[in-house]
Amino acid sequence: MAANLSKNETAGQEVWRSLLLVSDLFRTVSAHEAPRKDLNRITVNQVRILGYLFRRRIDGRPVRIKTLAHDLDVTPAAASQAVERLVGWGVVERTPDPDDRRAVRLSFTPRGEALVHRQEQRATELLESLAGVCPPEDFAAFGRVLVRLMGELESRWESILAEKDARKRGKRADAGAGKTI
Repeated sequence: MAANLSKNETAGQEVWRSLLLVSDLFRTVSAHEAPRKDLNRITVNQVRILGYLFRRRIDGRPVRIKTLAHDLDVTPAAASQAVERLVGWGVVERTPDPDDRRAVRLSFTPRGEALVHRQEQRATELLESLAGVCPPEDFAAFGRVLVRLMGELESRWESILAEKDARKRGKRADAGAGKTI
Protein backbone atom coordinates (compact mmCIF):
# COMPACT_ATOMS: atom_id res chain seq x y z
CA MET A 1 0.00 0.00 0.00
CA ALA A 2 2.77 2.42 0.92
CA ALA A 3 4.13 2.26 -2.64
CA ASN A 4 0.91 3.85 -3.90
CA LEU A 5 1.05 6.79 -1.48
CA SER A 6 1.73 10.26 -2.81
CA LYS A 7 4.29 12.39 -0.97
CA ASN A 8 1.82 13.95 1.47
CA GLU A 9 -0.66 11.08 1.81
CA THR A 10 -0.98 8.87 4.86
CA ALA A 11 -1.93 5.19 4.86
CA GLY A 12 -5.24 6.18 6.50
CA GLN A 13 -6.01 8.57 3.64
CA GLU A 14 -5.28 5.88 1.07
CA VAL A 15 -7.49 3.36 2.89
CA TRP A 16 -10.32 5.91 3.18
CA ARG A 17 -10.11 6.82 -0.51
CA SER A 18 -9.95 3.14 -1.46
CA LEU A 19 -12.98 2.28 0.67
CA LEU A 20 -15.02 5.04 -0.96
CA LEU A 21 -13.96 4.01 -4.46
CA VAL A 22 -14.43 0.29 -3.83
CA SER A 23 -17.88 0.91 -2.35
CA ASP A 24 -18.98 3.03 -5.30
CA LEU A 25 -17.45 0.72 -7.91
CA PHE A 26 -18.91 -2.33 -6.20
CA ARG A 27 -22.38 -0.73 -6.29
CA THR A 28 -21.94 0.36 -9.92
CA VAL A 29 -20.67 -3.00 -11.19
CA SER A 30 -23.32 -4.89 -9.22
CA ALA A 31 -26.10 -2.63 -10.56
CA HIS A 32 -24.81 -3.02 -14.12
CA GLU A 33 -24.61 -6.79 -13.91
CA ALA A 34 -28.06 -7.18 -12.36
CA PRO A 35 -30.11 -4.00 -12.85
CA ARG A 36 -33.24 -3.36 -10.78
CA LYS A 37 -35.64 -1.02 -12.56
CA ASP A 38 -37.66 -0.15 -9.46
CA LEU A 39 -34.57 0.78 -7.42
CA ASN A 40 -32.71 2.77 -10.10
CA ARG A 41 -33.45 6.08 -8.41
CA ILE A 42 -32.77 5.09 -4.84
CA THR A 43 -31.46 7.95 -2.69
CA VAL A 44 -28.61 7.88 -0.21
CA ASN A 45 -31.10 8.14 2.68
CA GLN A 46 -33.05 5.17 1.31
CA VAL A 47 -29.87 3.11 1.06
CA ARG A 48 -28.99 4.10 4.64
CA ILE A 49 -32.48 3.10 5.79
CA LEU A 50 -32.24 -0.28 4.08
CA GLY A 51 -28.83 -0.82 5.69
CA TYR A 52 -30.22 0.20 9.08
CA LEU A 53 -33.18 -2.17 8.70
CA PHE A 54 -30.79 -4.92 7.64
CA ARG A 55 -28.62 -4.44 10.75
CA ARG A 56 -31.68 -4.33 13.01
CA ARG A 57 -33.07 -7.43 11.31
CA ILE A 58 -29.90 -9.25 12.30
CA ASP A 59 -29.95 -8.12 15.94
CA GLY A 60 -33.74 -8.45 16.25
CA ARG A 61 -34.45 -4.94 17.49
CA PRO A 62 -37.69 -3.29 16.33
CA VAL A 63 -37.38 -0.18 14.19
CA ARG A 64 -39.57 2.91 14.55
CA ILE A 65 -39.32 5.92 12.26
CA LYS A 66 -38.50 8.21 15.19
CA THR A 67 -35.64 5.94 16.29
CA LEU A 68 -34.42 5.50 12.73
CA ALA A 69 -34.37 9.29 12.20
CA HIS A 70 -32.55 9.81 15.49
CA ASP A 71 -29.97 7.11 14.83
CA LEU A 72 -29.28 8.19 11.23
CA ASP A 73 -29.24 11.93 12.06
CA VAL A 74 -32.05 12.84 9.67
CA THR A 75 -35.26 14.65 10.42
CA PRO A 76 -38.34 12.53 11.11
CA ALA A 77 -39.92 14.12 8.02
CA ALA A 78 -36.97 13.11 5.81
CA ALA A 79 -36.99 9.59 7.27
CA SER A 80 -40.73 9.30 6.77
CA GLN A 81 -40.50 10.51 3.17
CA ALA A 82 -37.71 8.05 2.35
CA VAL A 83 -39.59 5.21 4.05
CA GLU A 84 -42.75 6.10 2.11
CA ARG A 85 -40.88 5.56 -1.17
CA LEU A 86 -39.60 2.18 0.06
CA VAL A 87 -43.13 1.25 1.14
CA GLY A 88 -44.36 2.27 -2.32
CA TRP A 89 -41.82 -0.05 -3.91
CA GLY A 90 -43.11 -2.84 -1.72
CA VAL A 91 -39.80 -3.55 0.03
CA VAL A 92 -40.63 -2.08 3.47
CA GLU A 93 -43.82 -2.25 5.47
CA ARG A 94 -45.24 -0.39 8.42
CA THR A 95 -47.01 -2.40 11.11
CA PRO A 96 -48.60 -1.28 14.38
CA ASP A 97 -46.21 -1.32 17.32
CA PRO A 98 -47.65 -3.60 20.02
CA ASP A 99 -45.73 -1.62 22.67
CA ASP A 100 -47.05 1.82 21.62
CA ARG A 101 -50.32 2.10 19.70
CA ARG A 102 -49.33 5.55 18.37
CA ALA A 103 -46.12 4.21 16.79
CA VAL A 104 -45.44 1.95 13.84
CA ARG A 105 -42.64 -0.52 13.28
CA LEU A 106 -40.73 -0.84 10.06
CA SER A 107 -39.60 -4.11 8.56
CA PHE A 108 -38.87 -5.74 5.25
CA THR A 109 -41.80 -7.15 3.32
CA PRO A 110 -41.38 -10.61 1.81
CA ARG A 111 -40.38 -8.79 -1.39
CA GLY A 112 -37.85 -6.76 0.62
CA GLU A 113 -36.46 -9.92 2.23
CA ALA A 114 -36.11 -11.44 -1.24
CA LEU A 115 -34.35 -8.28 -2.44
CA VAL A 116 -31.92 -8.43 0.50
CA HIS A 117 -31.29 -12.11 -0.19
CA ARG A 118 -30.66 -11.45 -3.92
CA GLN A 119 -28.32 -8.57 -3.09
CA GLU A 120 -26.40 -10.78 -0.66
CA GLN A 121 -26.10 -13.47 -3.33
CA ARG A 122 -24.94 -10.98 -5.99
CA ALA A 123 -22.45 -9.38 -3.63
CA THR A 124 -21.10 -12.80 -2.65
CA GLU A 125 -20.78 -13.85 -6.29
CA LEU A 126 -19.05 -10.60 -7.23
CA LEU A 127 -16.64 -10.85 -4.27
CA GLU A 128 -15.89 -14.49 -5.05
CA SER A 129 -15.16 -13.56 -8.66
CA LEU A 130 -12.71 -10.93 -7.37
CA ALA A 131 -11.03 -13.31 -4.91
CA GLY A 132 -8.78 -14.67 -7.65
CA VAL A 133 -6.97 -11.36 -8.15
CA CYS A 134 -4.87 -11.97 -5.05
CA PRO A 135 -3.52 -15.00 -3.18
CA PRO A 136 -6.21 -16.82 -1.12
CA GLU A 137 -4.43 -16.03 2.16
CA ASP A 138 -4.48 -12.30 1.32
CA PHE A 139 -8.18 -12.42 0.54
CA ALA A 140 -8.87 -14.30 3.79
CA ALA A 141 -6.78 -11.76 5.74
CA PHE A 142 -8.69 -8.93 4.07
CA GLY A 143 -11.95 -10.53 5.20
CA ARG A 144 -10.74 -10.87 8.78
CA VAL A 145 -9.54 -7.26 8.88
CA LEU A 146 -12.80 -6.02 7.37
CA VAL A 147 -14.87 -7.92 9.95
CA ARG A 148 -12.71 -6.58 12.79
CA LEU A 149 -12.99 -2.99 11.51
CA MET A 150 -16.75 -3.37 11.08
CA GLY A 151 -17.08 -4.64 14.64
CA GLU A 152 -15.13 -1.67 15.97
CA LEU A 153 -17.17 0.79 13.90
CA GLU A 154 -20.42 -0.79 15.11
CA SER A 155 -19.20 -0.49 18.69
CA ARG A 156 -18.30 3.17 18.21
CA TRP A 157 -21.66 3.86 16.55
CA GLU A 158 -23.50 2.25 19.46
CA SER A 159 -21.48 4.46 21.85
CA ILE A 160 -22.40 7.56 19.84
CA LEU A 161 -26.09 6.59 19.98
CA ALA A 162 -25.86 6.00 23.74
CA GLU A 163 -24.27 9.45 24.21
CA LYS A 164 -27.00 11.07 22.09
CA ASP A 165 -29.66 9.32 24.16
CA ALA A 166 -28.01 10.43 27.40
CA ARG A 167 -27.87 14.06 26.21
CA LYS A 168 -31.50 13.87 25.15
CA ARG A 169 -32.53 12.47 28.54
CA GLY A 170 -30.46 15.18 30.25
CA LYS A 171 -32.21 17.93 28.28
CA ARG A 172 -35.61 16.50 29.23
CA ALA A 173 -34.61 16.34 32.90
CA ASP A 174 -33.30 19.92 32.77
CA ALA A 175 -36.51 21.13 31.14
CA GLY A 176 -38.62 19.33 33.74
CA ALA A 177 -36.57 20.71 36.64
CA GLY A 178 -37.35 24.30 35.71
CA LYS A 179 -41.12 23.88 35.74
CA THR A 180 -43.16 25.09 38.67
CA ILE A 181 -46.67 24.06 39.59
